[in-house]
Amino acid sequence: MQPALPPAPPSKLHFPSLEALRFFAFLKVFFFHVPIQLDWPVLQYLKRGGGIGVDFFFVLSGFLITYLLVADKQARGQVAVRSFLIRRSLRIWPLYYAGVLLAFGLPDALAERWGFHMVGGGYVPDWRFSFTFLENYKMLLMDNLPRTTPLSVFWSLCIEEHFYLVWVLVLFLLARHHIRLFLLACLPLACGFRLLEPFVFPHNSVMETNDLLTHLDVFAVGGLLGHWVATDYAGFSARINGLPLSLRYGLIGAVLLAVVFQAEVLPYVPGSWFNIVRPGIVAALFALLIAQFLPLHSAIRLTNPVLGYLGRISYGLYVFHIIVIHVALQYCLNHHLPVDTVGKNLLFVGGTLAVTVAVSMLSFHFFEQPFLRLRERLTRPRPAGAAVLHG
Repeated sequence: MQPALPPAPPSKLHFPSLEALRFFAFLKVFFFHVPIQLDWPVLQYLKRGGGIGVDFFFVLSGFLITYLLVADKQARGQVAVRSFLIRRSLRIWPLYYAGVLLAFGLPDALAERWGFHMVGGGYVPDWRFSFTFLENYKMLLMDNLPRTTPLSVFWSLCIEEHFYLVWVLVLFLLARHHIRLFLLACLPLACGFRLLEPFVFPHNSVMETNDLLTHLDVFAVGGLLGHWVATDYAGFSARINGLPLSLRYGLIGAVLLAVVFQAEVLPYVPGSWFNIVRPGIVAALFALLIAQFLPLHSAIRLTNPVLGYLGRISYGLYVFHIIVIHVALQYCLNHHLPVDTVGKNLLFVGGTLAVTVAVSMLSFHFFEQPFLRLRERLTRPRPAGAAVLHG
């Protein structure tokens, strides 16, 4: 007699609050990249450590992808690899390759005039790395950024793509009761790979941990949360909702303060032993934050429709913001427009953010959505009970 499958979470389980969190993570990256010439403490704190916004995206991906795959395995008895790869590819590839084609297709003269080339140099991109989602390894080899926008921010998309491939393969091969063990094993493995990185790239001073192996724990921490939600959503909801509301709000506040004051409470010091465990600690804080918004009938929600929409287009925001910032900077240089007053700084920041949102909206509705509709057609029908990942 076959053992009964454990209860799966509800079909098409969706977590709307996560969309707003996605947008806030993008804002952290945006403020890190946008030049601000004001000595305002609030703005300077917002600017510092933009990489922590990318860490949040990784934790969120770890949660969502693990949740999807584990719930799928419970409902079907196995992961639907083909459907998963089609869905992820049609979400990531179109905009990624549009950015790559723009970087390689724009003539050098125009790239210089419009600000697509970094002022400080950078290496000349190699299409063999860019077209195969290996830009992050080229950055490690060169210990520098690619000179052409938007490739300078594509390293994280490469890591995401590697994560998708590894996760779906491992969770396909593993028995259900071994998945959590795999996720736990990723925690010390990532620390070990971070210890080895200086020996593999001994001369690097700019690019240090720029690959999936040194981020395994960041994805796995989110994955442990996703595994819990997928296997025992009722128990998870009861546990989180059972905490005093004041404690839950206190946890959210503590995480946000840690992000704002990360240089003081989570310092990144080259050569420090703390750097080995720091990503895992950051990931755990983000997992705590995400967990507060997941329970069924949670009293804590972020369901503002505007924030939700901005979160849904956050992929485009991430890709386009660096282009808009560079083009705006070059325009100011070409027309001798110094950004040297409070008003001009605020106008530059607000203007580049507004243009980024506008371009991302157009991209989402006229370029990305046709591919999203195609992925729905290609992956139908789904058996009842299979989880759906939104994003």
